[in-house]
Amino acid sequence: MAKFYESTSELTLTDQSNEYTQKVEANEMNLLKSVYLGLLNLGADTVTDRNQKKYIRITNFVAGITFLGTLLYLTFAIFWDKWYWLYAMLSLSITCLGVLALNSFGRTTASRVTYILGFNWLIFLNTLFVGPNVMGYNYLFISLIVPFLIFDVKKVWFVAMGIVIPLVLIYAFDFVVPYFSNYNLDFEQQQILQKVGIVLQCAFLLLSVYQFVYYNNKTEKQLQNSNGQMMLQTSELRRSNSDLEQFAYIISHDLKAPVRNISGFMSLLVSKYGSTMNPEAREFVDYSQSGAKRLERLIDDVLAYCRIGTNLPKPIPVNLNDVVSTIRFELRDKLNSSNAKININKELPVINNVHSSLMYHVFQNLISNGLKFNKKENPEININYTNSLNYYTFSISDNGIGISKEYSTTIFQMFKRLHNETEYDGTGIGLAICKKIVEYYHGEVWFDSVEGEGTTFHFTIRKF
Repeated sequence: MAKFYESTSELTLTDQSNEYTQKVEANEMNLLKSVYLGLLNLGADTVTDRNQKKYIRITNFVAGITFLGTLLYLTFAIFWDKWYWLYAMLSLSITCLGVLALNSFGRTTASRVTYILGFNWLIFLNTLFVGPNVMGYNYLFISLIVPFLIFDVKKVWFVAMGIVIPLVLIYAFDFVVPYFSNYNLDFEQQQILQKVGIVLQCAFLLLSVYQFVYYNNKTEKQLQNSNGQMMLQTSELRRSNSDLEQFAYIISHDLKAPVRNISGFMSLLVSKYGSTMNPEAREFVDYSQSGAKRLERLIDDVLAYCRIGTNLPKPIPVNLNDVVSTIRFELRDKLNSSNAKININKELPVINNVHSSLMYHVFQNLISNGLKFNKKENPEININYTNSLNYYTFSISDNGIGISKEYSTTIFQMFKRLHNETEYDGTGIGLAICKKIVEYYHGEVWFDSVEGEGTTFHFTIRKF
């Protein structure tokens, strides 16, 4: 029985020892992992662009691997007491540390340029010192991959620099190497370094390929996630559009019907009992009629805003001269009564792939506003355009009351009115409708104005 307890105790101690050893090993692994990730992310946490983070991390990785490789060569240099080679290798290791330091200070481009220049030049110099049999210039061939790892291919000059420098040094090697023959290592030493170099060069090449494969797989996963999110967003957008169409349907049917009833019954009330009403009651009825009519116009404008871009027919070429002629005809009574003019400074273009109804809304709103917000004896609207490579830019000018610059952004918001209803009629949605239509055709809308002198609205329509 005593032996049983002794063996049990020994097993318990052994288990505890193994558990302690595993914890120590796990802590050591976590420490190494933390150090590795810390070095890898030097400078990467200071930028938000995903691609820049990738290039910074690869630069840190390559500089770190190069530094570890130089430590091995430094060991040989110290053991063989080759001070000139030692200094060259120390310079390369310091350059690698400098690359990490530059990244940590946010000088990411400078760090990559430093690595390209320092690595190629110091490898070239080291190869001259140790001798041609070491075949150290193979590192220069491998370094041709590096610019594609640490630079965006769009940075043509940096990538070209990373390719041209090692090629020039490779070409110059045979011409320069005879001048360093007195500094070369012994043949046996060169043979040893050649074998070591082959292993390191293969490792360096494999690690470079690993970076390509790793980030390619990472990019593919990110792309798959993005595609999945886009599909969800597309589904949500379709649902939102369906809800919007349902909302428009409710507005057009369920809300307009009672508003019409209110307006209609108020009209019947006035026609039947208007003569017997006292002035105060008649005033209340007039207010109710006015409010009902305004609410009906507001519903119509909201409905028009919601329907922009939905259930449209196939786009066709639209002659804007015909659009303006239609608007001029519809406004003929107002033009005659106010002695106003609508001038087309030069013949307007025919725009392909648009919708005449939407073009009508834009021109009708801007022209009507130019006439409405105008106190001149002779109101005048001038329509002009310019033609560029990808866009038509239209301008509709008036000589009206003008708009203050403080409203340059808010004026295009829904229900934004600069004047009260007693001064100027309207719902405050017209310019929001114009903005939405223009943006539907990938354009922009803005205005220039001088208070008391007039306003010019500009908008662009993209050519398709």
